[in-house]
Amino acid sequence: MMPLATFALGACLAVGAGSDQVVAGDLAASAPEWAAIPPETPLGLAPAPGVQRVFRLPELRRLALRWKLAAQPERDLCVTRPVAMPDPADLLTAMHRQLPDAHIEIVEFGRIPAPQGELEFPLTGLRQTSTGGFWTGSIKYAGQHRFVLWARVKVTVSVVRVVAKEAIAPGRTLDPTLVRVEPREEFPSAGYLVDVNDVAGKMARRSIAAGAPLRTEWLAAAKVINRGDAVQVEIVTGAAHLKLDGVAASSGAVGETILVVNPDSKRQFRARVLSEGKVLVTGGNS
Repeated sequence: MMPLATFALGACLAVGAGSDQVVAGDLAASAPEWAAIPPETPLGLAPAPGVQRVFRLPELRRLALRWKLAAQPERDLCVTRPVAMPDPADLLTAMHRQLPDAHIEIVEFGRIPAPQGELEFPLTGLRQTSTGGFWTGSIKYAGQHRFVLWARVKVTVSVVRVVAKEAIAPGRTLDPTLVRVEPREEFPSAGYLVDVNDVAGKMARRSIAAGAPLRTEWLAAAKVINRGDAVQVEIVTGAAHLKLDGVAASSGAVGETILVVNPDSKRQFRARVLSEGKVLVTGGNS
């Protein structure tokens, strides 16, 4: 919870942090006549954080008549939702709830008085920048209302990364001997490989420098059939089960669909790659 501070305006009464309404209990603190009805009785919408709402005497008397108050209001009443300057210690606590083992340093943060409420800094609000990180959070108050906060941060976590032992050219098939696992302290990021066995059966989509940590999108399933390869075609249609020889007209990995040419009829058809040199045609292939 953000601590309540002294930004509430002078004579104004404070609206409860969890309420979207001004209730009788808020007014009863200064005007005892409102203590005659249940404190949770709504009297009007609460103002935005740091903003005053003034209940003028005519409005108060109409409300008093509606709720059958014995004593009549005698003066205007002002209410406000108190705000406080964010405390960096509270920001750090909220950040560590998301990254308990991280080293987090707040470089700067938004110094705008904020309402009391539940402070949140979700991981989805953290992004890396050229100078560190930028983390967007919020204070949840009065139901589902949110007051946006931000902070410039330096964040590092202990991670393991699969890195290239040597430069890897595009299209090269990888195996575990080409990479190693390396512990690092760095900005928390998803999408990196953490197990050397994850590279087995993959090929590089792009150039990878020696020492670079491997990202999953840099790798693709290795092609087990290349254009021009002789392939064994298995055809399954209903109860029929045939085999014939063909020639690959395109390349593909296991599970991908490629074009195959019948060397006798020269007809092209689509087939799913089963393994090296083997493809499958079913009633659904076209």
